Amino acid sequence: MAVSAIIPVFNRFEYLEQTLHSVFQQTRRPDEVIVIDDCSSESLREQLARFPQAGELRILRTDRNRRVSGARNWGWRHATGDLIAFLDSDDLWEPNKIQTQLDFLAANPGIDGVYGSMIAFWPDGRTQSWAHDRPPTVETKYALIDCNITVQTLMIRRAALELLNGFDERFGILDDQELAIRMGESGLKIVFLPQPPVTRLRRHPTNYSSHAWRYFLEECRIISDNRKLCRRIYGAGSERIHLGRALTRFGTQTRLMGLPTRVLARLLYATARSSKMPREIGTVPPAEIAADYLMTKTAARGH
Repeated sequence: MAVSAIIPVFNRFEYLEQTLHSVFQQTRRPDEVIVIDDCSSESLREQLARFPQAGELRILRTDRNRRVSGARNWGWRHATGDLIAFLDSDDLWEPNKIQTQLDFLAANPGIDGVYGSMIAFWPDGRTQSWAHDRPPTVETKYALIDCNITVQTLMIRRAALELLNGFDERFGILDDQELAIRMGESGLKIVFLPQPPVTRLRRHPTNYSSHAWRYFLEECRIISDNRKLCRRIYGAGSERIHLGRALTRFGTQTRLMGLPTRVLARLLYATARSSKMPREIGTVPPAEIAADYLMTKTAARGH
């Protein structure tokens, strides 16, 4: 099976060569490496002219600035591989990433995609396990409460991306959560392998806070798009619990907003006491919710 690596870039060149080195140092290299220039203000080709493997890169430029979700779509739709793997322009793959996931998918032809855990690293040298506690498979009930795929670790069959029609280009940050929700609803089998970690995630001091409003607005869009789904899985009023969770996260990450958002979240929780959606961030829903929802979905499909 041929593997295509997709790396979107927009005006962030300082880490790109490190990222590409991690791709070309794989124990099993991708069959093609596509770097998507999302209409950067400077020439990406000039930036990469001295990169040792520059001749092995496919550099494609989007027709307009499409943000990361659109650039990823541009990449995989131009790719030739049967399997698609994504990486951000400042992160790094562990050397065995491609081989580990390729072997798993080759041995499990009924699985549509696989993703894994990461190791986060900071400029001061600190490291930390990251996204290592995801559920074993992508399911809607988890995706709605933030247990999302990590796109930088994902390897997915092209046919699955075609079924999903790729990423929703309305989203520039939470495209991973939106995609995970649709994966769950589509019945695709996307598996999480916690070990070994396959990606190193570069952390910056302002990863969340500089985009807090955008995170919150995109969370509101997720809630708006999935109100009926929230009610079906977790019960009446669950979209209000969802909004309360978003407010809580926003408040804890922005100055002066902590207390007002906590108060508003509690008021929202009080209006939806029958909802089974967890109030605490990071809480996995109880097992009975999973069983009830699985029966509902199976019955709806006629299986």
